[in-house]
Amino acid sequence: MSVSAIFGTRLVLPPPTTAASPPPRLAIGGGGGGLVIECSSRPQKKATKHHMKTRPRKSRPSDINRRPTVYPPLPPLPPDWTPV
Repeated sequence: MSVSAIFGTRLVLPPPTTAASPPPRLAIGGGGGGLVIECSSRPQKKATKHHMKTRPRKSRPSDINRRPTVYPPLPPLPPDWTPV
């Protein structure tokens, strides 16, 4: 089942019926008859997708043609063990 099949349509669930009386409601003037699930009218991108879309682009030729910095090679490491 696809996500659009679940969230693309309205789903109205009736309140559960029980033999005992329901607990008193504390909110005044709230609620309808059930749960309503709808699609968001303005969905937000997730973090990585947003950062990839809004990342700074290289527009100057000096940035586009930039090469990595060349460093001199490191000296050899001293030996870990020296025999005595």
